[in-house]
Amino acid sequence: MDGGGSSTTFFAQPLPTRMARLASSRSTGTMVIGADGRRREIFFVNGEIRAARSNVESEMIGKWLVDRQRISEDERALTLLAQGADEVGTLGNILVSRGCITQADLEHELQELTLEIIRRASAEETPRFGFMDGQGEPQPDTLPNLTTSQIILIAARECRDQVAMWDMLGSFDRKVRLKLSLESVLGQLELTPSEGFILSRLDAAKDLSSLKKLSTMPEQEVVSSLFSLVVAGVVAIEPASPTGAEDPTKVSAVTQVVEAPPVEQVDAGIDENAFDERQRDERHRIIELAGRVTRIDHYRALGLKPGAEAEQIEKAFTVIRKRYSPKRVDEPHLVDQRANLTAIVDRAREAYELLSDPKARHRYDRVLQAVEKEQQERTSTRPRTDPAAREALVKANLARADQLISTGETYLAIQLLEQACAIDPKPEQLLKLAKLQMRNPLWIGRALERLRVAVEIDPTFIAGWLEIANFWKARGHTERQRKALERAVGADPWNETAIEMYKKLAGSRELERLLRRVR
Repeated sequence: MDGGGSSTTFFAQPLPTRMARLASSRSTGTMVIGADGRRREIFFVNGEIRAARSNVESEMIGKWLVDRQRISEDERALTLLAQGADEVGTLGNILVSRGCITQADLEHELQELTLEIIRRASAEETPRFGFMDGQGEPQPDTLPNLTTSQIILIAARECRDQVAMWDMLGSFDRKVRLKLSLESVLGQLELTPSEGFILSRLDAAKDLSSLKKLSTMPEQEVVSSLFSLVVAGVVAIEPASPTGAEDPTKVSAVTQVVEAPPVEQVDAGIDENAFDERQRDERHRIIELAGRVTRIDHYRALGLKPGAEAEQIEKAFTVIRKRYSPKRVDEPHLVDQRANLTAIVDRAREAYELLSDPKARHRYDRVLQAVEKEQQERTSTRPRTDPAAREALVKANLARADQLISTGETYLAIQLLEQACAIDPKPEQLLKLAKLQMRNPLWIGRALERLRVAVEIDPTFIAGWLEIANFWKARGHTERQRKALERAVGADPWNETAIEMYKKLAGSRELERLLRRVR
């Protein structure tokens, strides 16, 4: 296809695979997809998908908002006229300035429209492709809440090229493996039930043939799901024999999904009907217990009451270490529970190490008794429905939590902060709780969720966005780090910390473009 700048043409690969190649090579430029007069463009910056646009009327923001009943046809017509008159700015910005739609709703609709353009482009049967290198005109990031891996996965689901799918998978005697743990993938990507089920069976499958049998799904459904997972860089397909050479163009990988926090939920891909009642009960008990371990004191972490004898503490830890050993993932009903089993055993070990030390235990008992006494006094003197009582309880919890943090009593501080956040979830309190939970790698998932709630409550909470950016920086995920920093700069375009962090990550030129857009 013709276009300005250096152009690259692709052959014999569907759109999702081409997108994956551009992502893995960290390309910057515009992918152009044409078919029967329809022209769609997808914009890449350093391998990250930023935006998409189309010349199809139903895929333009004005008509899209009318069709989805977010604005009226009259509002669209008047705004289009304004674009050609004295007002300056995109149609969306003018709609916001005129009060036709809120900024938050516009951002949501832009993301949905961008995904729909990519879906429709992926579903085209005989499109023409081209790629123009170079930044081109600045494009707003209309996909701030999605990773490139997730976008490519969504595109792959729309692919209709069955030949390309079979060509990528090759023969059914090839070996297949998950690139990361199931918990990591589930924590990073939103999968369909079929994709999740396929992943849950990978450990037990020697090759594609055995995977198909284990999945009990129709062959084409297995092929389509595997195609999406391979293109998104989640699954790798290897030669069946050591001497086989795999064509590197057959398997395209996106920037790898970073290690994610463990999840504490039932894997949608696991068929619990295959387990007996005892196995189902144990499975759910483990999931429930793993979710509670950060909110209970050292005694309850061992299933004991304060005042337990040293022998009881020793025995309780031994029982927990055996009953919840991560090695039990070899059992069919616990195959996806490694993270939860590890969380339970590690929490019990911390409790055991403190309570088995007489001096440390004595100090802990005094703090525990003081905290419980304070809580009982506050909750018994005035009803919890009394606003003044609730406010007093939150204030006291926060003050006591600060004292406990200074003495290293993290678990009790977390309990008090969680209670305070449940009553009055303020961003500052959620941030403090998240920072405490981040001290333990097994609680990372909960910590990130606290940060997300904080910025949902107040999208202008700069400290929350910066903490999220640092979270992803520590894990080498520059795409999510950049998006968090863009939200921080967008919330306060003059915040020196946010500006400096974004400049170090993206460079002065990208910073200038961002500041021009948000200011």
